[in-house]
Amino acid sequence: MTTEPEHTTPVPVPDLTIPLSAADAQALGDDVGQLAIWLGAVLHGLAQLRAGGASTDDLANTILMSNGLMSRLAGIRDAAVRQHAAQGGSYGALASAMGVTRATAQSRRDTLLKKEPSEMEKWATDGD
Repeated sequence: MTTEPEHTTPVPVPDLTIPLSAADAQALGDDVGQLAIWLGAVLHGLAQLRAGGASTDDLANTILMSNGLMSRLAGIRDAAVRQHAAQGGSYGALASAMGVTRATAQSRRDTLLKKEPSEMEKWATDGD
């Protein structure tokens, strides 16, 4: 019987590549770096959750980074829904994209269009 740990093959760590054209990267400007930082932090938090043993500080950081990312994603989604409507997109196509019924898509779009764009929706379209 040996006290040596078993030899295990290390799991390869893939590089995370987000394919963006030069035009896309230019249009996003400095936001691309901030979004990548948030995404990386959220993925790290997910790994900590799965591995167990995350500290309360680790968990708080995961929450903070998740909130930052989710608010921007909501702004992107809402801007896309608003522009989809402006371009004459159908409720059926919207429902398919959202993974909901046509009635739900109609309700969500109509509710969104009754409001002024949020700060995050403005950020999504203007970058400010």
